[in-house]
Amino acid sequence: MVQKNTISNNVIGGVAAAVAAVFTLKTVVDYIQSMEYLPEYYTVGGLLWNLLTLAALAFLAVMLLMRKRSALIAVGFGVMAVGELRALLTPHLSFANRLAELLMTLALVGITLMAAALLSNALPALRDTARKAWFVPAVCVVAAAALMFLSYVWELIFGWFEFGLFLRLLFTLIISYGLVAAVLLFSAAWFTAPEGQLLPTLPKAPVRTAPAAGASYGTGGTAGYQGPSYNPGPAPSAAPGELEPETYCKLSTHVLLLIFTFGIWYFIWIYRTTRRLNCVADEPPRDPVKKLLLCMFVPFYGIYWIYKSAQRIDKLAAAKGISSDLSTLCLILAIFVGIIPPILMQDKLNAIVVTKAPMGDMPFSPPQQSQQPQAAPYQPPVQTPPRPQAAPVVQDAADEIRKYKELLDIGAITQEEFDAKKRQLLGL
Repeated sequence: MVQKNTISNNVIGGVAAAVAAVFTLKTVVDYIQSMEYLPEYYTVGGLLWNLLTLAALAFLAVMLLMRKRSALIAVGFGVMAVGELRALLTPHLSFANRLAELLMTLALVGITLMAAALLSNALPALRDTARKAWFVPAVCVVAAAALMFLSYVWELIFGWFEFGLFLRLLFTLIISYGLVAAVLLFSAAWFTAPEGQLLPTLPKAPVRTAPAAGASYGTGGTAGYQGPSYNPGPAPSAAPGELEPETYCKLSTHVLLLIFTFGIWYFIWIYRTTRRLNCVADEPPRDPVKKLLLCMFVPFYGIYWIYKSAQRIDKLAAAKGISSDLSTLCLILAIFVGIIPPILMQDKLNAIVVTKAPMGDMPFSPPQQSQQPQAAPYQPPVQTPPRPQAAPVVQDAADEIRKYKELLDIGAITQEEFDAKKRQLLGL
């Protein structure tokens, strides 16, 4: 049975955790700088908790991307939960902030208990509840974000915030809470069904069905081409040089995801593309998880990955007879305008897949019919002059003449054709 080719929930959760770790690193740097000016507010204890949160997110990213179903994941979420509890107990918080911190603490405690119940034997009594309420921690995070948004709007209305500050806080709110919600949502989905598909996956081509079985092509009847139902799932055993059909991604969708997912889709695309470009002949296979981690954490490695992947795309395009010279162009663009190479590369991948076979959102072409000579227009049967025979043969000739006379009477044949057929039948 062909398995469906989907992006695993652990990959999405791991990428979100890695991006959150990057943002937390920036927070740590800003915190250290602020300690010089406001040491009574920015304390060493706060710095240590930020560093622990950074370490927990990096640890979770590695565990999720490496598919390590271990109870240690609960430890990572537990560290983050303790950090939120500490923030909840901080004095001088507004009511909205304290309620939001309470929701965040509940969300992280919930995901910690869920990981302990589903990834170990520690809490067997909670397993059924965890499977049914796997989405609750992420909902708590979204509720906390909504509460903070309402408090920002309230303070903007009453003039406590300038509009520029409101926009900056709103952007930070969307990034920070959105990433945490993604980590909790996709991690919980993976805990509950590691091989299942609880969540919709990114972008999947719709199923196209060929003509129903029994359709006849040419003179072969049902022995001719029988159109099977086409499944746009993966081709894990695809021949060298052949891309999997789901490599195709609608270009407009690809561009929007690159812009509005704040880097998450870019890293998912790196993982997908690395795996699918392993079909290139005469090229060594690459581990998509290792390449993803290198692109996220090693400076400038993403530029190198773009260049080498574009070379593989050029080889695939050449094998299909498509003109392509992306490698040098993408290398230059990756240095100066990093968002352009993924667009150019995906566009070329789409062209390669279209050339191979129409798929999903691509124009669908029905199976080609076998080439058969077209039937000649109907002509009355031509009979060879009969040999002189006995009376029954003469009777048959008379019957045939009578039939042609009827055709002549209704105008189906001309007088000349009737006379010619009559002479043939009578052997004259």
